[in-house]
Order: sequence, then C-alpha cells, then structure tokens
Amino acid sequence: MGLGLFILVLVAAGALYWWQKNLLDQSAALFKKAKEAHTSGQLPAAEEACLQAVACARRTWMGREDLLVLALHGLAHVYFQQGKLEPAEQTAVKAFAAMRRLRRPSPIAIPLVCLMAQIYKKSNKDQAANTVFQVAIQLLRKVHGDRSIQVGVALHELGVTLSRVGVPERAIVALEECIPIFEERRGANHSDVAAALINLGKAQSQVERYADAERSYRRALAIGEDALGPDDPEVALVLNNLAVNYKRQDRIPEALDCLRRSLAIREAKLGPDHPNVALVLNNLGNCLRLERKYAEAETVLTRAMAILGTPGRELSYATAVDSLAGLRAAQGRYEEAEQLYIQCLKIHESLPSSNLLELADTCERFAGVLYKLQKEKRADAMMEQVNKLRGAREKLLPPIGDGA
Repeated sequence: MGLGLFILVLVAAGALYWWQKNLLDQSAALFKKAKEAHTSGQLPAAEEACLQAVACARRTWMGREDLLVLALHGLAHVYFQQGKLEPAEQTAVKAFAAMRRLRRPSPIAIPLVCLMAQIYKKSNKDQAANTVFQVAIQLLRKVHGDRSIQVGVALHELGVTLSRVGVPERAIVALEECIPIFEERRGANHSDVAAALINLGKAQSQVERYADAERSYRRALAIGEDALGPDDPEVALVLNNLAVNYKRQDRIPEALDCLRRSLAIREAKLGPDHPNVALVLNNLGNCLRLERKYAEAETVLTRAMAILGTPGRELSYATAVDSLAGLRAAQGRYEEAEQLYIQCLKIHESLPSSNLLELADTCERFAGVLYKLQKEKRADAMMEQVNKLRGAREKLLPPIGDGA
C-alpha cells in the first residue's frame, strides 16, 4: 500500500513537472513569436502572441511571476505602439504589481518604469508621468551611471513634461543636465542636442530668462539650419519659439519677422491646414494685436481656430480661443471676451492635464475683463482661483533631488 501510494505520488509529480515544463516551452515559443511579429511590424500578431503568453504565464507555477511580468510588459508595449493607451496603462500597472510581488530586483524593472512614464505622458497624465520619470532616472543612474545616454533621454523627457504642467523652473534643472550628456554621447551638433535646447529655451523664456532663452534658440537654429537646411519644419519650430521670446520682451517687429518665416516654411512643407501651422498663426495673431492691427489679427486667429477645432487638439484650440478673447478685450468688446474666456476655461476643465502656469494667466486675464464689465464679485472670485492655481504650482517646485 505504501509503495503503491509512493509510486502514485511520483507519477503525479512527474506529470505535474512535464505539464509545467510544457507551459514554459509554450511561453518561450510565444515570446519568440511576439518578438518576431513585433520586429516585422505586425503589431496585431504580436498583440495576440502576448495575450497568449499572459494566459500561459497565469497557468504556470515555476517562475510564474517572472513570466507574467515579461508577458504583461510585452503586451503593454504593443498596446502603446498601437495607440491603445487605456489598455496599455492598465496592463503596465498589472505588470508593475506582479514585479513588486517578486520582492527582488527584476531585469524588466527599468524598461517597465520607462514605458509607464511614456504611457502617462502620451495620455496627458503629466503629473503621474513626472513622478514615474523621476523613479526611472533613479534606476537608470544606479544601473547605467549618471552620464549614460539612458539617463540623458529620461532627463529630457522629464524636462518636457515638467514644462507641460507649467513648472519651467524644474524643467530647466533637468534640461541643463541632459544637454551635456547628449553632447558627450552623441555630439555637439546632434538633433537631440537641438531638441533639448529648444525645450530649454522655452522654459527659460517662461521664467523671463530671455537672454538665456535666445542663446539656446540661436544655437538650436544653427544646428537645424546646418543639418537640415533653412526651410526644414524643425527650423520653423525654433523660429516660432524665438518669436514668442521676442514677444515677451515687446520686440514685436523681430517676433513678426520670425513668425512670417516660420509660417512660410510650415505651409510649404506641411500644408496650409496642419495643426503646427495653426500654432504659428496663433502667435502671429497675438503679435498683430499688440501692433493694433486688429482686422488682420482676427483673420489669422479665426483661421487658427478653424484648423484646431477638431478632436484631439483641445488644448491648442483653448489657446487660440484665449488669444481671440484677448483680441476682443483689446477692441473693448468685453462681453464677447467674457464668453470666449468661459469657453476656454471649460475646455481646460475637461482635460486630464493642463498647464497650471498658463491656466493661471488665462484666469487673470479673464478677471481683468470682468473688472472692466464691473462684475467685481466674479472678478474677485476669479483672482482667488488664480491664487489657488499658482499655489498648486508652487507645490511642484521643491528640488528634484538625486541630480534630476
């Protein structure tokens, strides 16, 4: 009886072992299939293989969590590349939870955290993206070293997302650290250096470091013109941003020169109805308003709004509505300006992430219109909102830490 039971247990253990080994072999085959499909650009096939790998990992006992993390990470990555942001986020969160259950270092930790940061950024969840980028930077420093290109790329991404939520002071810290890394690893005139300089210039301009911003833009412009030619869309981007920097200093003729050149490049290369054309038109309209060329400014801003008034461009459209409201206020048409500011704020309220710095400025301009209309109580309430927004922004300003 005892021997029979022993043999039965042994047979059962053997069957269980071979069943689990078969699952491991299936997992390996599915991972290979997913990789091959992904490499060849067949993302739906890669997605199906990853889904099967996840199902296989859930039935596995030997190395279950390791397999599950790998399968979920692969699936989240494929979702992300197909633009399926919601399932990408949900799957990445599950992968992160499985990784934490390991209670030991995982080779997938850095790729997973970096992927999560990109998903949050693409989903306009910038606050979450900023937090995850900082975690990624800490991990990358430990594994690859402070001067690695991986750290440089993550610092650049952090700087961009910090700018997007209206915290240029912290963005400058990250961007000023990433540029020397790009110069060292990729060369002083690499496109990545130019991209970081553009973002640095934008942040510097926002905190009124105008001379520094102009130097950053001028260097980016030189790199772009030398590498891409004077009529490339990247050159147009620098010219547009340089114009904004000039506008903030009331150097309107110089701003207009840059904007007209930028507009000509973008219309020729991208077409007259491209959203990037509309962004230049918006800035051009603001400069024309300051020159008191109201009729031309209205034509330009109306065209910008027509281009941007489609799904997926809500934040840019809100900026154009804000600009038209400013034009109406400059014309003394305060009731129309009031309605436009109301529309602009409703758009911001509907977005998952808005630039706190720009939103506070919009609210302050709206309050100015309300005071003109002698609606003091509403104006005072709007100024309270301005103070709350700026207070919320200040909470994001402590030092980044760990050199990030």
